[in-house]
Parts: sequence; structure tokens; C-alpha cells
Amino acid sequence: MLYSQEQINRKKELEELEIQAENDPDTLVVQLPEGREALIGKSADDFVNGYKSAAQFLKGRLNHYNGDLNKLADEMDYNDVSPNHFDLILDLSNYGDDLLKFIEDSYNCQKLTSYLGMEEY
Repeated sequence: MLYSQEQINRKKELEELEIQAENDPDTLVVQLPEGREALIGKSADDFVNGYKSAAQFLKGRLNHYNGDLNKLADEMDYNDVSPNHFDLILDLSNYGDDLLKFIEDSYNCQKLTSYLGMEEY
């Protein structure tokens, strides 16, 4: 059977993701509203749309919206609770240093091992 270049690329990408999951089973897959995924993990920045930390991820999402905090708040489902999204800032301060938990609670997320259907380590 002949494979298309797209199929070959996808197979290689899945193999690289499996290696990432084995090396860092805590890598998080974040479902973004534009139908893409982002990775957050120790060496996830080796991937397109990958980030080493939760802070880098939030900075990347804010950059995606050209610094518009209201658009980021809308993406995170802070819809019209307060007109200036002060509720996002309050929640952010309540999470303290646990930005990863803040992201997990604000986005549709799962561990990379689950995303790939691998047994968790």
C-alpha cells in the first residue's frame, strides 16, 4: 500500500508524541478554540504550538490575541461575568503559583498519554 506524504508525516508526528509521552507523562494537551491543540510539558517546546510551562502557554495565547486580555478571557469562558473580566484576574490570583491547574480548569485538557490512548505511567 502506498502512503501519502501527509500520512507519513502524521505517523512520524505520532511517534514523536509517543516519545514525548514516555519521557514526560505529565505533558498536557490543551484543546484550543480554533480546533488545534497545544502541548505543555518539559520538552514540549520541540513541537509546533508546544510550551515548556503554563506561563509560556498563557503568554503565547495572549500574544495570539495581540495582548487583548478580554479576548483571552473570552477564550477561557469568562463570558460577560464582569465587563472588564476582573473575575479572570481574581481567579488567577486565587490559583497562586499553580498556573497549570488554572489552565486545566479553564480549558478542555488531558494528559498526552490519555490523548494518545497510552497506558498512564
